[in-house]
Amino acid sequence: MTVQNIYDILNEFAPFSLQENYDNSGLLAGDPQAEVHRILLTLDITVPVVREAAEKHAGLILAHHPIIWNPLKAVTPEHPVWHLIRSEIGAICSHTCMDVAAGGLNSYIGGMIRRKIPFSGECGALAQLSGGRTLGCTADLADVWDADALAERLNKVFHCVSLRYCKGKNAGRIRRIAWCSGSGGDLIPDAIAAGADALITGDCKHSIWADAQNRGFTLFDCGHFETEVPVVRLFAEILEQKAPEIEVLISEKGTMPFYEAFAAI
Repeated sequence: MTVQNIYDILNEFAPFSLQENYDNSGLLAGDPQAEVHRILLTLDITVPVVREAAEKHAGLILAHHPIIWNPLKAVTPEHPVWHLIRSEIGAICSHTCMDVAAGGLNSYIGGMIRRKIPFSGECGALAQLSGGRTLGCTADLADVWDADALAERLNKVFHCVSLRYCKGKNAGRIRRIAWCSGSGGDLIPDAIAAGADALITGDCKHSIWADAQNRGFTLFDCGHFETEVPVVRLFAEILEQKAPEIEVLISEKGTMPFYEAFAAI
């Protein structure tokens, strides 16, 4: 099994051609013909993650967020690419293509939500993109929820470090929800157009909260990391099915890169 073989497996599941124009998914480091026996899975490729891969003799790292986003003007020990090259470790990143793919990340977290918050039917699309692609999902709930109870249940779904939410005019009778992994606060208009009573996402800026307040719309911020790190388990399931001979490791260093501090009240 080679790096190219792994690339082809991912491309079949979530074609890299589906990625947004601003994205940089694909094989971003390494020799496509290099043999692979062990793969490390992570949300982000950081210096600690690359060192972990080297220590565990993983020849390839599979991540969601691209290791190269903007053009690199220098490759020094402060950048993970330097460590990838030095350790001869490949890097494949599947980002927005995995977000929009059928059965991709948003479908996957939809299954996580459904197990804790029962739906009454199938999921639909949240936003329509160019080329017939869709982003995010919507679903009708089996029961009516209020925002406080829904927040408590979502915390159990995503194991949030910090969950923030605002209550809109339908906060006491939420029957239809929309969700988008990562930073999807700008999809509030799409959620409203889809008939959703609430949007579940992460990483909402102040202006997004103000927009939700102005519209009287219920918004849940469950965290960028928390709503996207399930992609690691999705990667594992894909590889276990398509490349069972490969040893798959989930990174122990690919953790949230900050701590939350709470003031005593």
